[in-house]
Amino acid sequence: MAVEVQGRMVYVSTGSKTQTVNICTEVNRRTIYESVYELDIRQKVTEEQVAQRNDLAELRAWLESLGGFDRGPRGDEAPAGQPKREPRLIGVDVDDEWFDSARRVVEVAIDSLVLEFIDFPYLHRVEHSLHARLYGILAAHPIFAHLLPIGDTGYSTQPVHKEWPETTAREAKAGRRGNFDLAILSRRQLESATLDDFREGRIAAAIVIEMGLDYGFDHLNQDHDKLINSNVSAGYLVDLVRKRPADDRTEHLVLNPNANVKTAYARHAPTGECVYKTVGESELRRRG
Repeated sequence: MAVEVQGRMVYVSTGSKTQTVNICTEVNRRTIYESVYELDIRQKVTEEQVAQRNDLAELRAWLESLGGFDRGPRGDEAPAGQPKREPRLIGVDVDDEWFDSARRVVEVAIDSLVLEFIDFPYLHRVEHSLHARLYGILAAHPIFAHLLPIGDTGYSTQPVHKEWPETTAREAKAGRRGNFDLAILSRRQLESATLDDFREGRIAAAIVIEMGLDYGFDHLNQDHDKLINSNVSAGYLVDLVRKRPADDRTEHLVLNPNANVKTAYARHAPTGECVYKTVGESELRRRG
């Protein structure tokens, strides 16, 4: 049974552990939904309760107050003659003065991590520990060390995020979005965001950092493609390697990335020599 809210058909589906409240697109065809809200079964949402909402905004706010989580659009078929509806996405304002300042801070933070790795290559055992280290450096800087309001929701978040969803899905993910290692959101983006935008990652990260520890060329190349595929405005690749011989493909990519990508690199060779490049450098340097 469906109920109508502001001209949209809404279906309530009850399973053994969860309920979903499914809001149709403007064409009102079942199985093609603009939003699918998932709720705990204990909420016991009914069609009668849904029908009491005056409009879609009120319905969404009510579902969120019950802990509902919008899983986003669902349904692969678009009606004949009508383009498929793309989910909302909050883009990046590269003219924002904050953007240039944030980039400079990020580059100094990345360089400090690379120089630390040169001196202490085994300070961290795994890549995720390096993520945490860089996250800590960034989050401690005054430009990022504050809370930002999420639209007019009354909730706040921080600028720096771990595992932020990719802007655009890659073919390798079969239509699903993976996650960026680290991402930074701007105040302006969050000012216009809803909780759905934030929780679904429908904010194109202004600055993205992808990192690798002890990987070969293929991993670096995939991370590079990942940044290009999502058309990241300011992307950074950080490649750190221990006890590996030189790989010409890796070093060529490090020195010749896409125009929107900057790189930092450090490789401790089996001979004891360290080859490295900070973000602003265009050539490899060596330390014996």
